[in-house]
Amino acid sequence: MPKKPISAIYYDGEKQKYFVKRFLIENENKEELFITEHQDSQLEIVSTDYRPVAEVVFAKVKGVQKENQVVDLEDFIAVKGIKALGNQLTGDKLKQINLLDPLPYEAPEEEIPEEMEVSGEENLTDEDAPVTLDDDGQITLSLD
Repeated sequence: MPKKPISAIYYDGEKQKYFVKRFLIENENKEELFITEHQDSQLEIVSTDYRPVAEVVFAKVKGVQKENQVVDLEDFIAVKGIKALGNQLTGDKLKQINLLDPLPYEAPEEEIPEEMEVSGEENLTDEDAPVTLDDDGQITLSLD
């Protein structure tokens, strides 16, 4: 089973923007911050689902309500290191972010080599083989 990535949506107080990041826990025995330490930074959502989905609800700006946006976090950003800032979610002002039901996850199947099919069986003898070994064990090709 592959390791589950952690998906997070957070507000970066320094940049004053929302970011999405996905990462793997690299050292389970060490506490690590994965959002910036700025006093205004805030973790909005964290998920351990393989394929999390979030709904972004925008704040009304000057009487205009932008339509909610559904974000497939797996598509939105690749899994990166825990220290990566992540990808900016939006530049718009948000009202809230909701975690929706994740997309179904199917573990990747291991590739099983297909059996080779032999057609037209022939019996080859050593005389038929164009490759032979000389006295030193070197391969020689006999081109007829």
